[in-house]
Amino acid sequence: MTTCDDVTATPCSCDSCTADLPVNPFVALRVAYGMLLGEDDFRTMMGNPRGKQMLHSSWLHGSGVAWGYGVCVSGERVLTVTPGLAIDGLGRELLRETTWCTDVRDWLVEEKLTRELDGCSHRTLHACLVARFDCCPTAPVPTLADPCDVTRKHDDFSRIVETTEIALLPCECPCPPRPYHRVRVLLGLDEVGDRDVAGEQARDAAELVARTSGDDRPRELLCQFRRLAALDVVDLTPAKEAGDPYPTLFPVTEDKAAVVLACVEVDVRDTNGCPEVVEVRSDPTCRTAVLPTATIQELTCGLAPGLIGISDRDAGGPRVIPESLEWTPDGRVLVFAVTAALNAGSLRRAVGITSLSERGWVDEDIDAVRYDPEVPAVRVHLADRPINDVVRLIVRGTGPTPVFGADPPVPLAGLVGGPPGTANDGHDAVLTFPNPIEYRGTDA
Repeated sequence: MTTCDDVTATPCSCDSCTADLPVNPFVALRVAYGMLLGEDDFRTMMGNPRGKQMLHSSWLHGSGVAWGYGVCVSGERVLTVTPGLAIDGLGRELLRETTWCTDVRDWLVEEKLTRELDGCSHRTLHACLVARFDCCPTAPVPTLADPCDVTRKHDDFSRIVETTEIALLPCECPCPPRPYHRVRVLLGLDEVGDRDVAGEQARDAAELVARTSGDDRPRELLCQFRRLAALDVVDLTPAKEAGDPYPTLFPVTEDKAAVVLACVEVDVRDTNGCPEVVEVRSDPTCRTAVLPTATIQELTCGLAPGLIGISDRDAGGPRVIPESLEWTPDGRVLVFAVTAALNAGSLRRAVGITSLSERGWVDEDIDAVRYDPEVPAVRVHLADRPINDVVRLIVRGTGPTPVFGADPPVPLAGLVGGPPGTANDGHDAVLTFPNPIEYRGTDA
């Protein structure tokens, strides 16, 4: 494969020496005066700090690119990767100080992908550009001959150089693992799936945070975050090698430790039995970036208002709970719950129900608006069920006649999760929903 490494780089033609780099984070060398140290002792001494660093980086920082590793296409078919630094799935640093490039046409031949063009004049091949850990022994020095070694070798390598291999794999890039599912649902980053018990726990927690108003919301968010993170940690387990019943120390196995640099698409055309590369496209945005702690701190501060609300103080007005909306079977009574006690006398002129006809909005006739202080909830009794498909509930927290809370006596603050309301003016709670009973009448 054609490469464009810096001419000063020393090629490594030896086999990988990963086994020569011990990893034993929980075994340390204990020395005593007069102790004779051998090869195994030095391997133990070297493997302890190395293993701890790898364990820390893999679990607490994760895999991704720290800087560099820019990917571009030179000309029509040469894929180029600039120097960079990354951390792989086992917590090892992947440093490359020279530019790498390959002719995609040579790659097609090496991977024997031209066979896929039989009977097809044009197709798009997907590939994944990755960085993988490698190492090479170097600097041989004289050593004492082992009397049991029939080769009578009198020298051995004294150094191991950690290197990084860039590889273009003939497959689509895997989706990166996203642990902490509950926390991600809480923060709106994951969806709740079918039979997703963990996701449902997080959704309930998010709704609880949304119902918490004013200065208590940040405290409740932190409480739920810690609770869900503790449950997510219990679900995390180290990876296992195929056929090995015992887990490793790390979140992934060696074969899945590579760092994704870019997703690559290669358009290939079959011209009289000879493959021709039409276009090469690379997308580095599918990689994972490892951000510095200082940047994460600042991003957290920037995103906090979106999670806990703007800094204006909420006056503690009652709010309508959207999930509580319910109709009676005959479609004549609408019930909804609120978060705090109401002043019952403020309800009658502040609640309205409309429906949308082809001619415009129709005001539905309301017989009575009753308040149940035990729930607390509001029951809106209609003269007849709504006559059109789209129905709208308006509970006013603004204007001359808003719904008022009993304690504190402040206007309705709107829906749960909405912006804060003040002691002088709140927010309207507006909900739109389909007609509870299928009905086709004449427009009013």
